[in-house]
Amino acid sequence: MFWQISTTLDGFMEGPNRELNSTAQVADNDFDRYARNMLGSIDTIVLGRKTYELFAGYWPNATGPDADKINELPKVVFSKTLKTVTWNNARLAGEDVTREISELKSQPGKDIAVFGSAGLASTFMRLGLIDEYRVLVTPFVLGVGKQAFKGIADRIDLKLVKATSWSTGIVVLYYHPA
Repeated sequence: MFWQISTTLDGFMEGPNRELNSTAQVADNDFDRYARNMLGSIDTIVLGRKTYELFAGYWPNATGPDADKINELPKVVFSKTLKTVTWNNARLAGEDVTREISELKSQPGKDIAVFGSAGLASTFMRLGLIDEYRVLVTPFVLGVGKQAFKGIADRIDLKLVKATSWSTGIVVLYYHPA
């Protein structure tokens, strides 16, 4: 299971008013190639409530091959407040986070992607459930906003396994737990 997060150079995933324009990926050939390959490598999407609501408000009305793929993939939503989810192929996760992820990982198939969902990802980090971190660093310094790695009390050692840069100045860093 990998966690994919877009951050500014100073580590913010969104601005102080939840705006994403500073961390949003610029659609170019590099991003399109990355998205196509990444979406082809997964068969399940895991989301926290806030990211689910953001995605479910956008993707069902979007068009194109990426939208088609995202809309058809199974989605597992972790939430303490939602009672139902309505997006195609989405379901609410059980309360036992470790059990839910262990069951997903034990199924045959492709990779599992966690998008955004920093609060949920911090829980996964503390439980040692993330196998790969994909940090897409945008060439901005925001100065203020929501930190991508907030809520981590203990050090987590990572090993850089790959880094790529795009023409837009975005750098994609791939880490595995050390």
